[in-house]
Amino acid sequence: METDPASRKNDKRRKDMKKEILKILENREFDKLVKIGNVKKTLSILISYLYGDELYMFRAAEAIGYICRYLYRDEPETAKETIRRMFWYMNEENGGYCMGAPIVVGEIGRIMEEDFNDFINPTASLIENPELKMKYVIYSLGRIGRRILEAKINLKDRLLELLDDPDPETRAYTIKTIQELKIDQALSKLKNMLNDESIVKIYYDGFFGEVKISQLAAQAIKSLETRR
Repeated sequence: METDPASRKNDKRRKDMKKEILKILENREFDKLVKIGNVKKTLSILISYLYGDELYMFRAAEAIGYICRYLYRDEPETAKETIRRMFWYMNEENGGYCMGAPIVVGEIGRIMEEDFNDFINPTASLIENPELKMKYVIYSLGRIGRRILEAKINLKDRLLELLDDPDPETRAYTIKTIQELKIDQALSKLKNMLNDESIVKIYYDGFFGEVKISQLAAQAIKSLETRR
């Protein structure tokens, strides 16, 4: 059965938008996202990148955060609704777990004001959900570290446990989040990690880079001891 001309036109427009958005993600030119068409369609396409390639997943999450920040003053409900959608994607009842959903919550939480107060506890509780990819949860919590500190949410015990996680990338993101949350009770464990020569690839400031666990531990120790 042939599709009608209007449907073909819509399909072509969506394909063209996907190509344009892919290029924007490759170059991290997020300011262009608000100029390419319907924002809801743009968000829908960006969400489609939260399931696959890790680099595009992180950048799509950043891009969603950028759009929500751009719209926040006039349309705060867009940010809130997107967060609700991400929690739905992390719900086992949804049937299709979205790996990048925790990252999106962190990126939006960074830009929301008191509206994020309703989401801060559910976001922090993600650290107790064994069904989620924990490294992405930890990264997200680090991104909203200031909000967690302001809310006086104690994640110390769980984060200390995660320093012993068998996955080196989870350990790496945990170190960075402990540093962000100023958990100086981790100093003893961090000092033991100065001998951990595992090389990990982690996302930082828009790019993936390789670093040794021992280097991250040394940076965190220096930061935490300076704050004492």
